[in-house]
Amino acid sequence: MRALPSLSILAALAVFLAGGCSTDDEKSPAPPVSSRSYKGHETDADANNLVAVYPSILGTRLDDCQTCHTGGTVYRGASASTLNPCSYCHLYPYPDATITSGAPTSYQDTLNPYGLAYKNAGKSQDALRNIAGNDSDTDTYGNETEISAGRYPGDPASMPGQPFAPIYTMEWAAVTALTPHRQFLLMNASKQQFDDYANYKGVKIVDLLAAAGVNLTGVTGITVVAPDGFMKDFTLAQIQTQFANGIYDSGLAPADFADPLQGLVNYPPAAQIPAGLADLGTIPDPQWLQLAWWRDGGDMVASELDPVSGKINGEGPYRLVQPQSNPGTPDRGSSYSPTTWGDGYDYLGSKDHNAGNCVRGVVAIRVNPMPAGFEEYDWKNGGWALIAGKKLILYGLGVSQN
Repeated sequence: MRALPSLSILAALAVFLAGGCSTDDEKSPAPPVSSRSYKGHETDADANNLVAVYPSILGTRLDDCQTCHTGGTVYRGASASTLNPCSYCHLYPYPDATITSGAPTSYQDTLNPYGLAYKNAGKSQDALRNIAGNDSDTDTYGNETEISAGRYPGDPASMPGQPFAPIYTMEWAAVTALTPHRQFLLMNASKQQFDDYANYKGVKIVDLLAAAGVNLTGVTGITVVAPDGFMKDFTLAQIQTQFANGIYDSGLAPADFADPLQGLVNYPPAAQIPAGLADLGTIPDPQWLQLAWWRDGGDMVASELDPVSGKINGEGPYRLVQPQSNPGTPDRGSSYSPTTWGDGYDYLGSKDHNAGNCVRGVVAIRVNPMPAGFEEYDWKNGGWALIAGKKLILYGLGVSQN
């Protein structure tokens, strides 16, 4: 389950009150047009307005929040991180206390020039038509011209005629033949009822990039992408540096309590737990940012989008796994706290809830920053086919076509 989709109702309300981009408006198409914006925003009136006026973009990379929203650079002290539009936008309703500067102070701060022009024109289908001839991003191409060419009208680095970034495609056999890395770790979820201890096998991200011939000189980090539009950014330090060893907290499964409702952790079979690991002991496995394909004794079930709930089921064939940066013990999800148990395991916001950073169904990894003169690879148009074929795409800085 994703952490962010559950924000959609609150976020939509907040945007409505703030006058931002992703909100219902009185000219919402009826019935709604299906959009492939990241789940939680795919039925927003603005996303539907866009695909109603420009039906040819339905299902392409322009059918996404990025067409109107921008990413941004944030700072934690002197350390800079460039965030994708989804992560950057969500910083406004859900601030990160570790960020010292650069975070948006309003929803308008998250809009690119095209999104701002749309907002100022009235946020409707007529607004889109009225700004069609404008050149919002001042790259000499009109908005409608760029959209018709599959280019972003709010990004001056995106323009018709520009080549798409070279891609490096890795088949299942090639990925699983890489030097394997196994790690037992806590997956601490923010909202879900249960946290999980799990044993993952895969490849360290740093080894994966090396296998694809990526030189990390000049690389600032990566963006990991799932076919439903979910994206997470990771810094170069997270790629190259081993994480601290985790902590194992046993005896917290439903069966361990007189009242099973007190339970808060799912554990793997005993054979998947490191031998001799004691309660509150240090997990011995080296912890790394990892692309996993195997969990608790077998290959992961391929991800699929549940058409009813809109959530991703399954984890595989590949999942990005991030260990805790600040190792700690499990806690109940925020939706299942507070309780009257008084056992010290109710939700604690200061804990490292790393499960929300672990991307299910990885189909693409972008090496940042994107090289000048190239367009973003259109992973969205074939993301689910990549899942079916167990293929992984790499593109961006230092990536050569294979």
